[in-house]
Amino acid sequence: MQLSEPSHRDVRQEVRRQFPRQQVECRARICIGTRHYAGYLHNISQGGAKLRTITPIRKIGRVMLRLPDLPPIRCSVAWTDSYNAGVAFELPLAATQLRSWLRTRSGVSLPAEMSACNDHIGIAS
Repeated sequence: MQLSEPSHRDVRQEVRRQFPRQQVECRARICIGTRHYAGYLHNISQGGAKLRTITPIRKIGRVMLRLPDLPPIRCSVAWTDSYNAGVAFELPLAATQLRSWLRTRSGVSLPAEMSACNDHIGIAS
């Protein structure tokens, strides 16, 4: 059995990310103007998140993300693929706030790279 080399796409994607992603599952709601899309958060970082929606989001642009126990977060849909969407936060989340929120959502300790993140100012109100 041979191990394959990682694809160039995977390598570029990892290099592109500024913040480490943390797996978490919880309800989410994306608000685009007067439309509301229900879905689930799959992962989150200080700079963005991946969501799975119940109905497809077809437009890329500015949105408001609502997650349990956090104020609304201003962001933009960076990509969409059927029922999945990636959002980039307008302002990065503060590392301490994200760590605390993740702890309450998962009940497990966080990886070292998450603990070492620098704080950034930023939940949009």
